[in-house]
Amino acid sequence: MKQVVLISNNKMLAQGLEAALLARSELEIQFLPPLNYRQALVGVQAYEPQAAILDATQQTGRDTILELCSSLREAEPACKILLMVSADTSESRDLAVEAKQQALADDFVFYDSSLSYLFAKLSAI
Repeated sequence: MKQVVLISNNKMLAQGLEAALLARSELEIQFLPPLNYRQALVGVQAYEPQAAILDATQQTGRDTILELCSSLREAEPACKILLMVSADTSESRDLAVEAKQQALADDFVFYDSSLSYLFAKLSAI
Protein backbone atom coordinates (compact mmCIF):
# COMPACT_ATOMS: atom_id res chain seq x y z
CA MET A 1 0.00 0.00 0.00
CA LYS A 2 1.41 3.38 -1.05
CA GLN A 3 1.58 5.88 1.81
CA VAL A 4 0.83 9.46 0.81
CA VAL A 5 0.97 12.67 2.83
CA LEU A 6 -0.65 15.99 1.94
CA ILE A 7 1.30 19.14 2.72
CA SER A 8 -1.15 22.03 2.87
CA ASN A 9 -2.52 24.70 5.14
CA ASN A 10 -6.00 23.97 3.74
CA LYS A 11 -7.83 21.67 6.18
CA MET A 12 -10.85 21.35 3.89
CA LEU A 13 -8.67 20.04 1.07
CA ALA A 14 -7.11 17.50 3.43
CA GLN A 15 -10.49 16.28 4.68
CA GLY A 16 -11.88 16.03 1.17
CA LEU A 17 -8.94 14.04 -0.18
CA GLU A 18 -8.94 11.72 2.80
CA ALA A 19 -12.67 11.02 2.41
CA ALA A 20 -12.27 10.39 -1.31
CA LEU A 21 -9.41 7.95 -0.72
CA LEU A 22 -11.32 6.10 2.00
CA ALA A 23 -14.15 5.59 -0.47
CA ARG A 24 -11.72 4.15 -3.04
CA SER A 25 -9.95 1.40 -1.08
CA GLU A 26 -9.15 -0.46 -4.30
CA LEU A 27 -6.49 2.18 -5.02
CA GLU A 28 -4.35 0.87 -2.17
CA ILE A 29 -3.29 4.37 -1.14
CA GLN A 30 -3.04 5.15 2.56
CA PHE A 31 -3.50 8.82 3.38
CA LEU A 32 -1.24 9.80 6.29
CA PRO A 33 -2.16 12.66 8.64
CA PRO A 34 -1.80 15.94 6.72
CA LEU A 35 1.04 18.33 7.43
CA ASN A 36 1.14 22.10 7.19
CA TYR A 37 4.14 23.82 5.61
CA ARG A 38 5.97 24.28 8.92
CA GLN A 39 5.58 20.58 9.79
CA ALA A 40 6.42 19.29 6.31
CA LEU A 41 10.11 18.49 6.61
CA VAL A 42 9.96 16.87 10.06
CA GLY A 43 6.73 15.06 9.20
CA VAL A 44 8.04 13.60 5.95
CA GLN A 45 11.18 12.42 7.72
CA ALA A 46 9.08 10.80 10.46
CA TYR A 47 6.44 9.18 8.22
CA GLU A 48 8.75 8.29 5.31
CA PRO A 49 5.87 8.32 2.79
CA GLN A 50 6.29 7.08 -0.76
CA ALA A 51 4.65 10.27 -2.06
CA ALA A 52 3.77 13.78 -0.94
CA ILE A 53 1.13 16.03 -2.44
CA LEU A 54 2.32 19.61 -2.02
CA ASP A 55 -0.43 22.22 -2.20
CA ALA A 56 1.40 25.04 -3.97
CA THR A 57 -0.88 27.97 -3.26
CA GLN A 58 -0.22 31.37 -4.74
CA GLN A 59 -0.22 32.88 -1.25
CA THR A 60 2.76 30.75 -0.24
CA GLY A 61 5.08 32.12 -2.89
CA ARG A 62 7.27 30.59 -5.56
CA ASP A 63 10.55 30.65 -3.64
CA THR A 64 9.01 29.08 -0.55
CA ILE A 65 7.53 26.21 -2.58
CA LEU A 66 10.79 25.58 -4.46
CA GLU A 67 12.78 25.68 -1.22
CA LEU A 68 10.35 23.27 0.43
CA CYS A 69 10.59 20.89 -2.54
CA SER A 70 14.38 21.05 -2.37
CA SER A 71 14.42 20.38 1.39
CA LEU A 72 12.00 17.47 1.04
CA ARG A 73 14.01 16.01 -1.85
CA GLU A 74 17.23 16.26 0.14
CA ALA A 75 15.76 14.81 3.34
CA GLU A 76 13.77 11.96 1.72
CA PRO A 77 15.01 11.32 -1.83
CA ALA A 78 12.71 8.30 -2.28
CA CYS A 79 9.57 10.36 -1.59
CA LYS A 80 7.89 11.41 -4.85
CA ILE A 81 6.56 14.97 -4.87
CA LEU A 82 3.33 15.86 -6.68
CA LEU A 83 2.53 19.58 -6.82
CA MET A 84 -1.06 20.82 -6.85
CA VAL A 85 -1.18 24.18 -8.64
CA SER A 86 -3.71 26.56 -10.07
CA ALA A 87 -4.19 26.52 -13.84
CA ASP A 88 -5.53 30.07 -13.68
CA THR A 89 -2.25 31.94 -13.44
CA SER A 90 0.93 31.75 -15.47
CA GLU A 91 2.95 32.05 -12.22
CA SER A 92 1.48 28.79 -10.92
CA ARG A 93 2.00 26.97 -14.20
CA ASP A 94 5.55 28.32 -14.48
CA LEU A 95 6.29 27.20 -10.91
CA ALA A 96 5.14 23.66 -11.67
CA VAL A 97 7.19 23.44 -14.85
CA GLU A 98 10.27 24.92 -13.16
CA ALA A 99 10.03 22.53 -10.20
CA LYS A 100 9.73 19.58 -12.54
CA GLN A 101 12.58 20.75 -14.81
CA GLN A 102 14.87 21.19 -11.79
CA ALA A 103 13.88 17.70 -10.53
CA LEU A 104 12.44 19.25 -7.36
CA ALA A 105 9.02 17.75 -8.09
CA ASP A 106 8.12 14.57 -9.92
CA ASP A 107 4.87 15.79 -11.44
CA PHE A 108 2.01 18.24 -10.99
CA VAL A 109 -1.75 18.44 -11.27
CA PHE A 110 -4.09 21.38 -11.46
CA TYR A 111 -6.66 22.05 -8.75
CA ASP A 112 -9.49 21.54 -11.19
CA SER A 113 -8.31 18.05 -12.16
CA SER A 114 -10.66 15.21 -11.37
CA LEU A 115 -10.01 13.01 -8.37
CA SER A 116 -9.56 10.07 -10.73
CA TYR A 117 -6.78 11.96 -12.51
CA LEU A 118 -5.12 12.90 -9.21
CA PHE A 119 -5.26 9.30 -7.99
CA ALA A 120 -3.88 8.06 -11.32
CA LYS A 121 -0.93 10.47 -10.98
CA LEU A 122 -0.34 9.28 -7.41
CA SER A 123 -0.35 5.67 -8.51
CA ALA A 124 2.02 6.43 -11.40
CA ILE A 125 4.73 8.26 -9.47
